[in-house]
Amino acid sequence: MFGCIYVPDFPVQAALLHESQEQALALLGGPDSLLKVVACNKAARSAGIRIGVTKLQAEACGIELRKRVPADEEAAQAVLIDCAFNFSPRVEATSPGAIIFDLAGAERLLGNDHAIAAGVLNQVTSRGFNCNVSVAANPDAAYCAAKGFKGITLIDEGDEAWHLSALPVKVLDPEPEVLDIFTAWGVKNLRSLAALPTIQITERLGQYGLHLQQLAQGAVTRELVPFDLPGLFQEREELEEPIELLEPLCFIINRLLSRLLDRLLERSLATDRIEIDLDLEVHTDREIDSLPAGSSRITFPRTIKVPVPVQDARVLFKLIQLDLAAHPPFAPVKKISIEAIPARIRYTQAGLFQRLSPEPAELEVAMARIRADFGEVDTQGRGRVGFISMADSHRPDDFQVGRSPAKEIIQDKSLAPANPLLRFRPVIPARVETSPANIPVSVCFLRKRAPVTAASGPWRRGGEWWDSKNKWLRDEWDLQLEVGGRPVEYRIYHDLSTGQWFVEGIYD
Repeated sequence: MFGCIYVPDFPVQAALLHESQEQALALLGGPDSLLKVVACNKAARSAGIRIGVTKLQAEACGIELRKRVPADEEAAQAVLIDCAFNFSPRVEATSPGAIIFDLAGAERLLGNDHAIAAGVLNQVTSRGFNCNVSVAANPDAAYCAAKGFKGITLIDEGDEAWHLSALPVKVLDPEPEVLDIFTAWGVKNLRSLAALPTIQITERLGQYGLHLQQLAQGAVTRELVPFDLPGLFQEREELEEPIELLEPLCFIINRLLSRLLDRLLERSLATDRIEIDLDLEVHTDREIDSLPAGSSRITFPRTIKVPVPVQDARVLFKLIQLDLAAHPPFAPVKKISIEAIPARIRYTQAGLFQRLSPEPAELEVAMARIRADFGEVDTQGRGRVGFISMADSHRPDDFQVGRSPAKEIIQDKSLAPANPLLRFRPVIPARVETSPANIPVSVCFLRKRAPVTAASGPWRRGGEWWDSKNKWLRDEWDLQLEVGGRPVEYRIYHDLSTGQWFVEGIYD
């Protein structure tokens, strides 16, 4: 058995997916200079709207008019596909607004055909659609029944021709010239088409006419064309008017993000990366930077990463909100696109006597708040918030701050120095007096002068000579200074590029 979901007036229902489906709406398409009605719902047809009328004629009917947005239909089609996958692993996206799925073996888990059809109808209706659901022994019979009958239709094997006989020929979507021929023959429903002599219809209409007759008889059997699950989950929305304020922008992003997380939850997936693309509306006469002539759209991308895959929309939305507050778009937003990279949920089991650690997602929110308050990088270009790791460099005390912890480096404890060096951050500027042999004899720093009682060095160190901006070269000394009547050991160095002295640290 095969099931079919069919959504009448699919483009209009896609545009009204999160609104009331009862309002009269017509969608416009074509060039801006000659917009025409390309789709409308039953309420709009009752008001006098017909497919093909111009925008000016449609405005006289007093109904709501919108431009057709293909992104809305793609998102609505993805919702229907998700619903079908909840009932079958083999799903075919037959046409926009029509989904056929294989129900072989589903009765063992989901009940009889009527229970399955009722479950499909309830789930699709809960997503905001008005749809028809049918179950038949072959895919095309199920498609015709869902397209022609309202509500739930069940067709037993062998009764296809009888159930479909009263439907008009238009449910088969024949070519316009073939439909004119059927009208001239007086063939108005599938019963009349199924009763025509097979040889004569083949002689006049060829194999195409024979295929239409077999569809009318419910005798066509074929394999489904399986729909592959998408590797990416995306939601988009094009706005009627550009948004300049952050609050309404975040409101729409939250709605799109909730849809994405619902789709991930249905497949028991999570995400650790959210990519946001904001299409900005920029006018050359208002912007200082030169852009192509006229009004142009440019993309403002943002990427949100979390250390572990999460399914909590609140956490992701808070991270997005903080990121946009720190990096707001520089022009009004016209279109929003959000993409979630799916990932498997990571399960961990804590020990009975192990101290509880903060949730990784909550920790990421706290770090995002700190970045928003204090900035992301310091004067040296290093991150202010995150996990410290040693940089791949020979420069002393060279480290970096990343969003994720670095791999633990196992060191031989036998090579550790006897006296650890406690570094000063930042280093302390100093004034050093040297002997004729260029050996330090006294050091003045922090408004105090200390004589040198013992000196060891110098050791010349340098690196990155190929980079004129980052190259460094210095002489290091280990000195024993007399401070407050007692000996204290310090490390100082002489920066050869600037000629300045600095106190780098003190030995413990």
